[in-house]
Amino acid sequence: MIPCIFFARGRCRKGEACTFLHERMLRADDPPVAAFEALIISPDTQGPRLGPNLSGHPQNSSSDSRATVLCRFVTRLGGCRNAACPYSHNIDKPQTNSPGIPEEELKEDDEEDADIDFTRSLSGAAVHFNEFGNVERISLPADFSTARITGLPPHSTPHMVAEIVHGLQVEIDAECIRIPKQDSRLETMAIVRVEDPLFALKLSDKVRQHMTGLKAISLPTDSKPSNARKVYVSWHRPTRVVWLNFTVGGNLNQVAQRFNNAEYKILGQVVKATVEKASTYGHSGFHKPVIGTVTLSNVPADAKSGDIGRIFRYSDRLTHTEMGAPSYMAKHAEVGVDVRSRLEEHGALESFYMPPTQPKKRVKATALFQEEADARSACSLNNTQIPILGKGKLTVTLVQAVKTKISTTIYTASRSMIDQERKRWQEQYLTLHVYHDPLKQFTTLKVEGNDAKIVADARKTIDKIFGGTLLMNEEEVLWSTALNSNGSVYRQLKDIESELNIAISRDKSKRQLRYHGSLDKLAQTVHRVTDLLKEKPATVHYISLDPVQFSWAIRAGFKNIQQALGEDIAAFDVVSKKITIHGTTQQYDEAMDIIAGKRTNAIFGPREAARWAQNDCPICFCEAENPVSTRCNHTYCLECFEGCCKAAASSSAFAFHVKCQGEEGKCTHIFTLQELRDSLSSSVFETVLHSSFQDHIKQHPNLFHYCPTPDCDYIYRCTTSGADRPSHTCANCLELICTSCHALHGRYACAEYKDIQSGGYEALERLKKELNIKDCPKCTTPMEKTEGCNHMTCGGCKAHICWVCMAVFSTSAQCYDHMTEKHGSIGLGLERFAF
Repeated sequence: MIPCIFFARGRCRKGEACTFLHERMLRADDPPVAAFEALIISPDTQGPRLGPNLSGHPQNSSSDSRATVLCRFVTRLGGCRNAACPYSHNIDKPQTNSPGIPEEELKEDDEEDADIDFTRSLSGAAVHFNEFGNVERISLPADFSTARITGLPPHSTPHMVAEIVHGLQVEIDAECIRIPKQDSRLETMAIVRVEDPLFALKLSDKVRQHMTGLKAISLPTDSKPSNARKVYVSWHRPTRVVWLNFTVGGNLNQVAQRFNNAEYKILGQVVKATVEKASTYGHSGFHKPVIGTVTLSNVPADAKSGDIGRIFRYSDRLTHTEMGAPSYMAKHAEVGVDVRSRLEEHGALESFYMPPTQPKKRVKATALFQEEADARSACSLNNTQIPILGKGKLTVTLVQAVKTKISTTIYTASRSMIDQERKRWQEQYLTLHVYHDPLKQFTTLKVEGNDAKIVADARKTIDKIFGGTLLMNEEEVLWSTALNSNGSVYRQLKDIESELNIAISRDKSKRQLRYHGSLDKLAQTVHRVTDLLKEKPATVHYISLDPVQFSWAIRAGFKNIQQALGEDIAAFDVVSKKITIHGTTQQYDEAMDIIAGKRTNAIFGPREAARWAQNDCPICFCEAENPVSTRCNHTYCLECFEGCCKAAASSSAFAFHVKCQGEEGKCTHIFTLQELRDSLSSSVFETVLHSSFQDHIKQHPNLFHYCPTPDCDYIYRCTTSGADRPSHTCANCLELICTSCHALHGRYACAEYKDIQSGGYEALERLKKELNIKDCPKCTTPMEKTEGCNHMTCGGCKAHICWVCMAVFSTSAQCYDHMTEKHGSIGLGLERFAF
């Protein structure tokens, strides 16, 4: 059918009565058209929630095809005045991306959870923080016990199991019970996990006493927390087969090649084309001479014959298009509901998300399970056919993901190194997503994959790249006291950054600079920074302020010092309450005179100070660099804000908190973790949480202790001397610790160990025999043999000793000769020798 030229111009007045084809001709610059059909299902949702297209069908604002063409009067002054105008009045244009930034980098993915979880795995414990960063609760693996109940009736539910256990006078919540999906031929099983270390043993005793048909056994509690609860589910969109019949003069091979080379696309999709044998009739037997047929596969099911016909040129000689049936008829939302129900057979979901439909070959959904075991069980659905998809199969993969947030400045400087790693990650089937916040101040990177170890290695690589390189000139760390302020030295350092397209981060507390960028510019940067710092030698003077002086300084007193001496000379640290003078003794004396009030010609009065305080950082009293605006309407330098947050732990005497320093330190606003998370990089935010955790442990020595083993930072819960289970095996170093006296005394009681410490000889000898410890016959230094042959060298006097008879020799050769002659061998393979 011939297209209507008036319809294409927006002028056809015949509507549906027109005998010409009313289909809009696509231009190369037209945006792709996609039906919007969103499905977002949360635990409290009873069914699918559709987007603007509530019916689930492709949206059609009017049966009149003119509604797809923009009215030519709507953009003119006064607009269209015809209330019954059949043409489209929607002049919204798609937003364009910023140049050089891929679309997926503009904002974070839609399936991100709205509720942020402030629970961290620290020192072998699950640490729960409240909204202000205080430790709310600490859960240790030893606080829990897990039991497996078998012999339950078929089709048992968690509530049914809770009722059965209630009959044994044991109270548990149904939420603590999980019934894993398993083969119907096997007996029903329930897993119960309760925050009570003795629960599993108590339940086993109750079952043995009262119930003969049930069994309950204790299971080991996993001490390594994991977060592999997310799965990705995908399936093919419905497609159809299309037969294209061509008449004499058409080049079938050329047409097929154009489809296979993606020169010809259908609704933006690449399809596969094959050439069939030529025949006299079309594929359905219509009576027209043809030279052959091109068969298209994987054609989108919603494609119409007109979508295909408009692709071809007149010279292609297409005579007829024949459409096959779709591979399945179910709508997008219907498939989503079916898939979700199949996932829920394996366990409860926290969320299920399907993004709006897009012109892609596969539909992708994300499901987050409440339990990791259920997510792993759901992976059994991978590569299985489900009826609603016809012969289509599901793809289900378990997702391991890590995220890190970094300053966009550092990300931009290090991007070339990330891009190099991205190629390697793609070979390892890892996916890297990059997101920028609206202000482009921070960049978030998320790595996803199926292999937990590979994902963890990628995270280490990212941390190493963004950690940067410490700037050193041979063995000397590059630093100058002039870098404590944002004066000329700091500004020149920023000029070096701009010229070399790198980033240099400054850490005032550690007095060091770190380089971020490609390694080929590192040597040049070291040379430039070294020359810069050599030009600014200065004597450093520190002025500690008392409360009265500090109050004066933050009320514009420091600004007067800075104006008198120069921005490069004076620096003010609000946290330590010190003013630093980088200059001569005369300049130091001048600053002291201003503080003492001997110089009264103040440049800044109260009004100027108030106006100045509104625009400057309340930490360094300079114009905010990389400004961070708070909810209490104060503005910090990003670097100062990070330093203030990291210093909060040492300045909080009781409850941990990060307090705003605005309004001369009088601002009462306490930052929430959500505010800190939005304004800090991942590394600094995690440092704040770890500081809060460490403060909590220090302030509660009667509740928690660190493992006494060197280099082990795991914690354990303290008990009293009369506790039923005072011993605890550290999950990290596997040492047996007494949770009452906090010593490593093996299986001995606390009283026996105290007797050993006080000189109990017999108890000491028993302990030494138990631990395979003997005293050197020469110097009495205790020695422990754990492996190897029976030749021992004393760590005290260096004597060579036979471990069997404790004979002493001056050389190792003499000892080996003795062992062979007297004992028949040197004792390799003997791990212990009995007394």
